[in-house]
Amino acid sequence: MQQSAGNTSQNTKELAIFQVGEMPCGLDTSWVREIIKNTQITKVHLAPDYVRGVINLRGEIATVIDLRKKFSLEPFADDEKMKIVVVRRSSENIGILVDRVRDVVWADGKNITPPPSNVSGVTGVFFEGIYKMERELVAILNIDELLKID
Repeated sequence: MQQSAGNTSQNTKELAIFQVGEMPCGLDTSWVREIIKNTQITKVHLAPDYVRGVINLRGEIATVIDLRKKFSLEPFADDEKMKIVVVRRSSENIGILVDRVRDVVWADGKNITPPPSNVSGVTGVFFEGIYKMERELVAILNIDELLKID
């Protein structure tokens, strides 16, 4: 059950919902700059294994992080269907590779709880909370932890 866009009380967050494996993930839309189709990614040598490479985003370079790799999941069978969620952190664009983008919802803060120590086998440090939707739980990404260099 989605709330109307008019409800923007202090404890309400607008979340972009996307799929990574079997796990629905959410990200506060204030981080999201744009969502693009998976494009030509140039490999970067000596980068951590979860860094898929870099893309040219209208003349700016953006590093692309593969969430499946970051979460130790199997590779996605159809790379071409994947989407890149571009976030802006400091002055840098970072692309987050996801299986598919599902929706944007208004999440009432009373339906958000702290994350458990792991979510679907993925360490809980990558999540800032769990949003209880009508039919499923959505893991809300902690962008700072997610983008930390190991």
